[in-house]
Amino acid sequence: MMLNQKTIVMEKIYHFSKDSREKVYDQETSYCFKLRRGKGWMHLNRKATRLIEKENHFVVILADWYINIGDKFITETIIRQEQCQELEDFYLSQKKIQDEKTR
Repeated sequence: MMLNQKTIVMEKIYHFSKDSREKVYDQETSYCFKLRRGKGWMHLNRKATRLIEKENHFVVILADWYINIGDKFITETIIRQEQCQELEDFYLSQKKIQDEKTR
């Protein structure tokens, strides 16, 4: 007897500021985002990334296999997670400042 096995996809959603996007450095296979000063750029694989443009930010949806820790490339995966979190924190801090200005 065969069971219907469904795979659970655990995509990770981040919100990045439009200021962090560097279209000039995009490549055929990746999107480019600017990290903090002195940390360079982060490239996200286009096959693993859905990029949704909103009014003042990007919603970045990363595939499970690209962001979650597996058996291989653990260091790169952890670094990618930290960089994505850093970009999201930057966006949230910008948003908080903007919200305070509009009050």
